Amino acid sequence: MRFQLFILIILTCLSPGRMLGDDKFLFDDIPWNTVEIPFYTFAEFTPQVALRMEYAKFEVQNVEDWLEISDRNVAYEIDLVFTKYPENIKDWRTNYYQLLNDRMITLFKIDSTLRSSKIRWNMILQTQCQTEEEAKKFFHGFVIKYRPKKLKVVYDIKTPSELKELITGNVTVDDSTVFKVMDRHPEWDSMLVVMDWTGSMYKFGAQFVLWHKAISISDPEKVKHFVFFNDGNGKKTWQKKIGRTGGVYRTQSLDLDEIVETMEQVMKKGNGGDSPENDIEALLTSVQNLSAYKDVILIADNKSDVRDLELIKHVNYPVRVILCDLKGRKIHPAYVKIARETGGSLHTMHKDYSLERLQNQ
Repeated sequence: MRFQLFILIILTCLSPGRMLGDDKFLFDDIPWNTVEIPFYTFAEFTPQVALRMEYAKFEVQNVEDWLEISDRNVAYEIDLVFTKYPENIKDWRTNYYQLLNDRMITLFKIDSTLRSSKIRWNMILQTQCQTEEEAKKFFHGFVIKYRPKKLKVVYDIKTPSELKELITGNVTVDDSTVFKVMDRHPEWDSMLVVMDWTGSMYKFGAQFVLWHKAISISDPEKVKHFVFFNDGNGKKTWQKKIGRTGGVYRTQSLDLDEIVETMEQVMKKGNGGDSPENDIEALLTSVQNLSAYKDVILIADNKSDVRDLELIKHVNYPVRVILCDLKGRKIHPAYVKIARETGGSLHTMHKDYSLERLQNQ
């Protein structure tokens, strides 16, 4: 609310910016996602070009950095980054609305294709500056995030290098189950995400990380915790004891580099081996050690049995199961049971099963 009030003041109190031919402000035409942060950091594992501007200026210093690659790539997200200085609007000497409008005009003169409804726009104010000299040291300008115009479709992810290719957006996958489920459920919030991180599930877990990557700037509280389980760190089947199979790991932070590093470590420690997985142990371990979450999400493999389903009686919170890799198969009854007995829900690529609907399964 604080930032929206800030923008409202800009739009109503400052002298209007330059008018375009259609009597509309260019700045107003953009569907902004607005964020206020201490200072801007460049996202890891994200192909991007930073078009730099000086403090309180609108000229771009390095136009060629984008033009050299724009014919082979397409922008999908752009951050407009500047400083909120001075804090008090009464102290402003710069007409910020005019300045931001001029910055947008400059960008579209560089490349008119960037004025596209398919691009996600983020307006990011940096607040950790107390003087004008400090503000001048912060990054100002546009950060264009892009992907190749022609994406290679992959059908499986097997190695850390292939995982990074997917996370950076250089390839895409043939099955978009997780993307579609998350797009249908914007109401899920402060999520604790527990995901099966064994061989066939890499491409599905990576989808959630990509989704988090896209939404974290505008809604950093949407996901609270990432947990990955690999069913025992490569143990033999006879060594896997119910409730003590192991191989459950959480990330120490929500930074993308930390998440990807954890994913790689868990991949190297084991990829499951046999069919059953320790889903319930992973859920119970996560809840016992983590806090400040609302929705519990389990990203699970429909092809796998649940090794420790007998422990479901100890799960006393709703679990929302995202069930992957159906491919014409029937829904595995174990995951119906998890959703139903916890008072949760079950979700496939195309359908949502509420608690009421699950009672009849």
